[in-house]
Formats: sequence, structure tokens, C-alpha cells
Amino acid sequence: MVGFLKRFWRSKNNKVVAVPRQIPLDIFQEQMRETSKRPRTVQRVPVEDLRREAEEKLRIFQSNVKEMKDLSLKMEELAKLYRSGEIPKNIYNIIRAEMSSRLSELLEEQFHLREYLELAKAKAKLEWAKEKIGLKEFLDRHEKTYTVGAPPPGEMPQPSLKWERLINSIDKAFASLPIEDEVSFINQYLNMIKEKELSEDVEKSREFCQRRLEEISKKWSSMRRDKIEEVMNLELKASEIKDEIKETEARYAVGEFEESAYESRLGALQGELRSIERKIEEIRRYIDDIDMKIFRCFETLRESS
Repeated sequence: MVGFLKRFWRSKNNKVVAVPRQIPLDIFQEQMRETSKRPRTVQRVPVEDLRREAEEKLRIFQSNVKEMKDLSLKMEELAKLYRSGEIPKNIYNIIRAEMSSRLSELLEEQFHLREYLELAKAKAKLEWAKEKIGLKEFLDRHEKTYTVGAPPPGEMPQPSLKWERLINSIDKAFASLPIEDEVSFINQYLNMIKEKELSEDVEKSREFCQRRLEEISKKWSSMRRDKIEEVMNLELKASEIKDEIKETEARYAVGEFEESAYESRLGALQGELRSIERKIEEIRRYIDDIDMKIFRCFETLRESS
């Protein structure tokens, strides 16, 4: 009876509090061994909410990209009509203002959508890694349990591809807006807000543009190095072909080739050389174009500050 009463004590508030009976060490150890034998379930993550919302954001992002490209083309056509005198200045200004306003809305929305989708992508990668770890634990456990090396049918968890699909969809959406297009849109946008009076909204828009331009510049630096390396490799290939052309001409001069074989070989080499030189010129123009667009954007930002 005394032992039973000792299991209770009164607190300062005169409430009866139960003191749990201590489990003997050997029983505790046995319980822990039994617990460790229980199979752990694979961790599941609630993907549906994130996926649904991200897919909706992706749909809007891609729709905006299409509309921005259409608007950009229409603005170029509008400028041509004005320069050719086909439309008066007042009409040009009205239409341009409407298009500019819409482009501004789209670009600002894209900034927010990109920020959301980048976070969603990071979350998807994290949850994908967690799922992989959980699946590995499941497989390791069953390899030890079953002599056949695999769990019975129906118990094997199917690895979810939902995260991978989401990550790939986000990457595809981002790729739908190449650097050259995005920089052009930002440049147009900056020229628009430069004409507006300084306000809190305009300042916020400038900050959006500056932040995005810094991200683009960082990405472009890496891409630019790759492009320059590609040019160097092509130039090396072009040099090798030029040497082959000289060798072919020399061998023909000493009578090693018949005229038909010589002309065929020479024509093939010259055609390959022209193709490589065109490719080199295209890459160089591309590099110069992106460099100039980014430079103009930063210059416009500086002028409007």
C-alpha cells in the first residue's frame, strides 16, 4: 500500500500527479529491440497542392511569354509604320502606350512567377531527394528480409516521377524565354519606365529589372565562355581544313590526283570550310548582340537613376 501511495505526490497546486513506474532495464532493452524490428514506412510528401499550383503558374508563365513575343513583334511593326509615315505620331503614341502598358504588366508578372517557380523547383528537388532516401531505406530493409531479394508484389513502393516532371516542366518553361528575348523585353520595359515620373512603383520596377539583369549577366558569363570555346574549336577545325586544302592542291600539282578526284575532294573541303566559317560568324554575332543588349539595359538603368 505504501509503495502504491509513493507513486503519487501532491504538487504545489495540490493536484495529484502520477509518477510513472520505472521500467526494468532488461524489459526496456527488449522493447527497444522489438521496436527496431518493426518495418518503417516510406516517407510520403504531399505533392498535389504544390504541383497543382506550380502547374497553374507554369501555364500563366508560358502564356505570358507567347503574348510578350507577339507584343514585341507588333511594336516593331508599329515603329516601322510610323517611320514610313503610314500612321501619324498621335496614333503611334496612343497605340504604343497601350502596348507598353500591357508589356509592363506582363514583365512584372513574369518576375513574380519566375521567383515562385524557382522556389518551387528548389522545393521539388528537396522533396525528390527525401523520397529517394526513403525508397532506398525501404529497398535495403526488404533485401535483408526476403531471400529472393525483393518484397512481395504489392508491397514494393513505386518511385514517384511527380517531382521530376515538375522540375523538367519548370526548366522547359524557363527555356521558352531565351536570354536574348528576355533582355530585349527588359530593355523595352526600361525605356518605357524611363519616360514616367519617378514614383515608388517605378523604383520598384527598376529594382526588379536590376536584380533580374544581374542574374542574367551571371548566367550569360558562363554561356559566353562556352560560346567562345566553341568558336576556338571551330577555328581550329577551319585551320585543319585549310591545311588539307593546301595538301590536296600540292598533291594534285605533282600528279597524285586526277582532275575529277581533285575537284571533288577540293569542293567538299571548301564547302565544309564555308559552313564552319558561317557558324563562327553566327556565334560571334550572337555574342556581340547579347553583350550589347545587356550593356544597353545597364546604361538605361544608370541614366534613369
